[in-house]
Amino acid sequence: MTASDAHLLDLLQSAPDDDPTIQGLAASFGRDGLSRADVQQLRAEVLQVRQQRETAQIIAEVATNINAAVDVDETLELVCHRSKHLLGSDMAYISLNDQSAQETYIRTTDGVLTPEYRGLRMPLGTGILGQAAGGSTIAQTTGYLDDSSFPHIPKVDEAVRLEGVVSILAVTMRVKGERSGALLVAERRQRRYTPQEVDLLSQIAGLAAVALQRTGLINDLRASLSERDEARAEAEARHRFLARIETFDQTLFEVLRHEGSPAELAQVISAEIGVDVRYLQRSEVKHLRVDGAHRSALPSDNHRTIETEASVVCAAVAGERTLGAFEARGRLDHDQRVLLERSGPVLTAIILSEERGIAASAEEQQSLITRLEQGASRDWKQISRQLQRYWLREGSKVRIISIGCDDLGAGRAELRELAAPRGGIAGESGGLLVAIGENLTGEEIERGFAGSGLRSSIAEVETVLTASQAEEALLHTRRSVRAMQALDLTGVADPRWDLGLTGLLLAHLPASTAADLVHHAVAPLLSYDRAHGSVLLDTAWVYLENDGNAETAARAMHVHANTVRQRVRRIAELIHPDWASGRLRTDLHTALRLWRVRRHETDKASRTR
Repeated sequence: MTASDAHLLDLLQSAPDDDPTIQGLAASFGRDGLSRADVQQLRAEVLQVRQQRETAQIIAEVATNINAAVDVDETLELVCHRSKHLLGSDMAYISLNDQSAQETYIRTTDGVLTPEYRGLRMPLGTGILGQAAGGSTIAQTTGYLDDSSFPHIPKVDEAVRLEGVVSILAVTMRVKGERSGALLVAERRQRRYTPQEVDLLSQIAGLAAVALQRTGLINDLRASLSERDEARAEAEARHRFLARIETFDQTLFEVLRHEGSPAELAQVISAEIGVDVRYLQRSEVKHLRVDGAHRSALPSDNHRTIETEASVVCAAVAGERTLGAFEARGRLDHDQRVLLERSGPVLTAIILSEERGIAASAEEQQSLITRLEQGASRDWKQISRQLQRYWLREGSKVRIISIGCDDLGAGRAELRELAAPRGGIAGESGGLLVAIGENLTGEEIERGFAGSGLRSSIAEVETVLTASQAEEALLHTRRSVRAMQALDLTGVADPRWDLGLTGLLLAHLPASTAADLVHHAVAPLLSYDRAHGSVLLDTAWVYLENDGNAETAARAMHVHANTVRQRVRRIAELIHPDWASGRLRTDLHTALRLWRVRRHETDKASRTR
């Protein structure tokens, strides 16, 4: 058809076939005798050209829009929407192939109403969808449920029935022979798709397949670039962190070089990692709550750091010993945790250095106690100068305390921990512990020992610090503790009783021997008192304390003198007629003194409990 023919038909397009003007217009273009059939044929040719032109424009538009999509989901949604619109269908959807499972599944829809249909998944080769996705380039039906030309799956048929689908057109999406899925349009009525419509959907499917491949490649490229950027950022961050570690290590070294304390080091770490960090002494580390349970000690060298319920704890470890720890309150990120862990060896070095200093100090304190005990009058000036280093000044009031303990090693460590912050000196003397200071009391020591599960017998004297009084107080308290141990008494000795020569005797007797002596002497009276509710033991004590004078003893006991005389006769019947004179008097008096001390301390312990 020539250009003049097309122009002629453009002019005649809207005119009826038998319009008289057709012949006149045709004659003016040199086409005399144009018949009705000729006009219809020309019109058909022009319509086909126009349809081809419109299709090309539509495809170009779709291609432009699809290629502009930035991700897979946007691409698929656009393809479905344009396909549904261009073909005037009720719905459009795209399936993608799962080659490993040999299945195809619906990925994106437009116009589908039911979730059963949107979630369809079927083997390749089954149904219209499975045929187009797995093999056939084009597949269609005008009555899906009644069509026997393809294998049916009951579950799929039920989904089709619920959706109300009747007609389906499906075309394969492929690139370079590789099938990626299918593009489909469907109707809830009977419809036979024209070759032009099939061709249009096929071209869109081809564009979609290429766009999907392009999107995948672009996403892969973006992922690669993102990974490269992440790797570069990670390397830069690592480099910055290594520089930070180097600076931090220099700071730690300066603290160590200037002999900083653990508390000072904790402040440095806290400022660097940005969380509160505190130093825990060994005693504070013993009962940390870890993972919901109490833990007796931190782990050793192969695992220095643990997490508690609300903090991270980094231990200072030497061999099997946990020396102390840093506790960072809250949760730490990786970098904070690394920095905290680097402080552990520095804390270990500081504590070991302090321990060496403590050991040297303990040796000097022990020497001072030994010299004070042995008599310090000759070199008192030198001793007093050394005592000043421990805040002990000549002429000041001090407490001199002796302690008997069932575990001397554990007691020694506990005493040093109690005495260190208060000043003064601590050491040992003849198997007993000794403390001399202004601020430490026997009761504090007894509580501290009891908190660590240690039984202790303690005697203390408050005196003025001079050579002679220190020597005397040490002798007195040591003798008192020995007497307490002989009587199996624990706690702090009552300063109101003084055993005198009896105490001196007990200080050199085994505990079992002293107990036997007391029991042998007072047993008859004690048994009688328990059986009759009498007070013969107390009467014997008061009678002997008053030189055997019944009148004086009666006044002390607030009873009649005859009552005392009757009790004295009963005591003579139970023990010996001459119990109140000579050697028997001395033995019984001593035994009664020990018995009263023991009863007093036992009663005091009961009241305390």
